[in-house]
Amino acid sequence: MSSEDSTSFSDVEKNILTTKETIVHDKNLDETRQFMIQYESTATEPLTKSERRKLNWKLYGIVFLVSWTNLVFFMDKYTMSYAAEFGFFKAIHIDSGVNRYNNMNTLYYVGYIIGQVNLWWAQKVGNRKAMIILCFFWNIDMFLTCTLTSYQGAYVLRFFLGFIESIAMSLQNLTLQQILPAHKKARVAQFFMVANNFAQIPVSFIAYGLLKHSNNDVTNTGFPLWKAFILIISCITSFTFFMIVWFYPTNPTDLRYFSIKEKVWIIKDIQEANGSSIDIKVFKKYQAIEALKDPVTWYYTGAMFSLMLCNNISYIQNIIFAELGLTSVLNTYLVSAAGAGFSCLCGLVSFVAMKYYPRVCNTTYVAIFWTGFCLVPCILMAALSWNVNKKVFLALTLLAGVFGCSWINIVSSYQSNCAGYTKILVRSALAMAAYSIGNIIASRIYYDKGAPRYYVAWGIQSAGFFLTMLFMALAYYTLAKRNKERLSALESEKYDLKEKVEDANLDLTDLENKKFIYPI
Repeated sequence: MSSEDSTSFSDVEKNILTTKETIVHDKNLDETRQFMIQYESTATEPLTKSERRKLNWKLYGIVFLVSWTNLVFFMDKYTMSYAAEFGFFKAIHIDSGVNRYNNMNTLYYVGYIIGQVNLWWAQKVGNRKAMIILCFFWNIDMFLTCTLTSYQGAYVLRFFLGFIESIAMSLQNLTLQQILPAHKKARVAQFFMVANNFAQIPVSFIAYGLLKHSNNDVTNTGFPLWKAFILIISCITSFTFFMIVWFYPTNPTDLRYFSIKEKVWIIKDIQEANGSSIDIKVFKKYQAIEALKDPVTWYYTGAMFSLMLCNNISYIQNIIFAELGLTSVLNTYLVSAAGAGFSCLCGLVSFVAMKYYPRVCNTTYVAIFWTGFCLVPCILMAALSWNVNKKVFLALTLLAGVFGCSWINIVSSYQSNCAGYTKILVRSALAMAAYSIGNIIASRIYYDKGAPRYYVAWGIQSAGFFLTMLFMALAYYTLAKRNKERLSALESEKYDLKEKVEDANLDLTDLENKKFIYPI
């Protein structure tokens, strides 16, 4: 018997009368349905090659907007640590307390965990309004950072920054899922990851430029350097806010500068390829329960947690910088920028591989490959003698830092391999909470007694990489098994395109809709 046969979801029947043609509650249906009823008949002709090319370029414009927003989010995250080089910590008295910096980071991720409740109201107001609200308060938080005079104030702002940013990643990925078929979204997500890593490069050059035109942590005009740095990043954030206000969509129906025909074809492409809903404003309790009961949810949550145990490798890099005599801020920035550039290159390699070899290079295999790639230098960091040339250790830490390529494919997988809007949100919230807990632990695994080898830290990080591969393999095995059962059943019955679109409009979950095929 199929592993799914015992699962019953009578709540779906509450949306439908005894005849499948009569819908009781329109609010439970996809938000794009009314748009399609009104305009689908006006776009019966398929797009020509030139029209399809034009549509793809417009869609890549939205991808750029989402990636740019993500890049600026990460620039803001790096701001605090870079500002420390300009006397910021001294100004707010962080440097006088050993644990204060760790406490500040911990509070950021505590805010991130609690902030997952924001997904509830974000679903009701839609992606566009939610992103505008988040970016508005995020911008205020950045400007307020310039007014800090104590570490207590930094604690408060850092907590609220985590609370504000907490759901941005989930909303951005949902936006990509609303405009791109699953297979294309998996490839494009690599640019999303490139934006994360690329953030270090402009931040490093901005910081270096300020240092070149300063004296004793103040600008030539006597303005504190750390305030000038944060103001520059805050102004970039303000520019991003206006971009979001003008261009960010709720769903395909309100895409700016897209014709009616283009919007219709975007919705058709998503429903035909993904077989799942695009936008639902109602929180469905039964889908939340299903998300908690589905083992695949916990495999992806486990993968996110274990991978984030490795998210403090930059700490050991600073120690190796000192061993190599790379104590100048310039050297630190250059090496950080080089490491970020290498990670970006790995992301581009993933994109090309997934485009030309999709059967072999799917999200799971790519995630496992890069995790294994990072595991090797982790093991070598603990196994090699400390007398080895420290440049070898520096290279190993840079190689171990490309796990962002795995991270984005985990994010892409846990949303794409799921149907039912509420279920996607709940799964996203759990994964992001695990992301935060993993980061909190990662900041605590390096302690003074473990210096300079930090065997415990490298052991935990090696175990984290191994567990990530295991969890991703378990998720893939479970989904492949379900696909095999469903494809076998579909051979004996007809499942036409009309039925697939109807199932998408009903907002069925992947376990309710036995004809949903996971895009693994």
